[in-house]
Amino acid sequence: MQKEKLMIGMMLEDIESDFSKELVKSVVNSLPSDKDLRLVILPGKYYDDSTGEVESAYRSVHNCVFRLAESLKLDGMIIHLGSMSRNITELFRSFLMKEFSGVPKVFIGLDDPGLVTVNYDNRSGISEAVEYLINVCGLTRFCMLGGREDNKDARFRKNAYIQILHENGIPFDERSFVNTDMTEFCVREARKLLDANPGTEAVFCVNDASAKALYKVMEERDLVPGRDMKVFGFDNTYMSTELIPPLASIGAFDSTLGQKAVELLLDMINGAEVTSAEIGTKLYGRDSLPYDVFAYTFNDIIKAEDHFIYKIFDDCFYRYRTAYHSSEMLDLRRLYYEIISRMLFAFRNRYMSVETYEQLIRLIDIFFDNEAVLYTDASKLLLSIKRLQDALNDRQRSAAVSVNINRLFLHMKDKALCSFSNYNSYQKKIRVDELGGLRDFMIETMGCGREPGSTIDRAISSVGRFGIGNAALFLFDQPLCYDQDSFTGFPKTISMRCVVRNGVTRLLQQQHRSCLLEEMPVRRELSRKIRSEILFPVFHRKNIYGFLMCGTEEDIFDKGEYMALQLGRSLFIGGNERV
Repeated sequence: MQKEKLMIGMMLEDIESDFSKELVKSVVNSLPSDKDLRLVILPGKYYDDSTGEVESAYRSVHNCVFRLAESLKLDGMIIHLGSMSRNITELFRSFLMKEFSGVPKVFIGLDDPGLVTVNYDNRSGISEAVEYLINVCGLTRFCMLGGREDNKDARFRKNAYIQILHENGIPFDERSFVNTDMTEFCVREARKLLDANPGTEAVFCVNDASAKALYKVMEERDLVPGRDMKVFGFDNTYMSTELIPPLASIGAFDSTLGQKAVELLLDMINGAEVTSAEIGTKLYGRDSLPYDVFAYTFNDIIKAEDHFIYKIFDDCFYRYRTAYHSSEMLDLRRLYYEIISRMLFAFRNRYMSVETYEQLIRLIDIFFDNEAVLYTDASKLLLSIKRLQDALNDRQRSAAVSVNINRLFLHMKDKALCSFSNYNSYQKKIRVDELGGLRDFMIETMGCGREPGSTIDRAISSVGRFGIGNAALFLFDQPLCYDQDSFTGFPKTISMRCVVRNGVTRLLQQQHRSCLLEEMPVRRELSRKIRSEILFPVFHRKNIYGFLMCGTEEDIFDKGEYMALQLGRSLFIGGNERV
């Protein structure tokens, strides 16, 4: 029997990495719209013996957020612990299996036959990339910028890479491989790899973040990815399209890890038997490794069959098929079909009326005004337009029609470039506004020119200055002293001190503050439009003050933890003031 109201928890190792951001977004976008469902995200922190003492202490306290899951009445859990899953396997596995023994769970990126898991088929995408470089490009000198030994995907990707090299008659040399921490800061490791392997023709980076570090080293040495050395990463994150030149990357095909995890979890909640799943991967070619398996032949263009036009869209706007689309949203795939099919029909029939031309101009405007560029990257979109345009110009049938079609393609390019520019400008404006909001918050909580003793009140009332759209601040009556070895759990109640709705902050009166911990995500003061929230612990040193709960807005992944840190610091200072 299906439940109408569901509370799903999501535990993950980190929320600031590009992989985690896109994993969370894919889970959020996969939530069915016909259910009363809320997703609560609990982001932790990875640390091991190599982490410094101060940083380890901070991350240890930050991970108290995992214990919050005990207090929430969860109907299911999606868990991605990355490297954490190996370092604290026994402890955390015991905690999960004991405290949540009856709760359906789906694990992402974990190699355990006894659990329901969702993993990448790492081999398929790596095989496609390496075999293309060997058999088509004729390259033989390969290197790999690897990951952490305690990361399951990093180990699997290395093993698959070595095996594929051997299958193609290329021996693996340990000098051509260097481990990294899988972040964009592994510049030293990238230098070491290139120093030990002069004349390298291609580098496989274990993820897109490590490829960013390689790009920095190549720039130092006047090397250009794609020209002097082929480079490809893994995960196909937005970062890959933002690098210069854009990075070729291996990513999910047809479905995402988050989509499949939601699908399996909901089936489990409804009592169905499920098995672990693997997500197919493919290489998405870009300037660092030009690659395309889909050819635009003139005969296909002339026939203009439905499947061909839809294939062009799927190839170019590759993120669209895995994104969430509400019933109110415009069907961009269908609109693209209407635009291209009418253009090709006019070309084939050597005639385009003035009315048709004007209609197509309006349809192109509508297409790009509905944020079509968010589902592709600039180089791929412009290349797709160019290939269609070149194919038609090579076989001109009517000068008048060709002129109109070229004008339409030019309009598409202009709209695309303007959309990309406007999006980038908007993102920069958000960053400027965030800095201004942080400045306002810091000034407000410094209390210059005011009597001491009210820092806590000023901090609470200034939460909205961070530029959050939807959030709520929950505080315990007294700070908790946290020690992961002796911590027995959170109090059953907490106080909701303020709520931010659509950017407007409202303080709660004393009689409306108290609530059960399990009720935090469903308080009626919160916006009903928000179906997913991230809970950041608010603490300073070992003092846990409460939680900042934020809607999963685009920029919260980068600034949420920082906001919670500033709140914790202000509350700590306020608690030590003397009136």
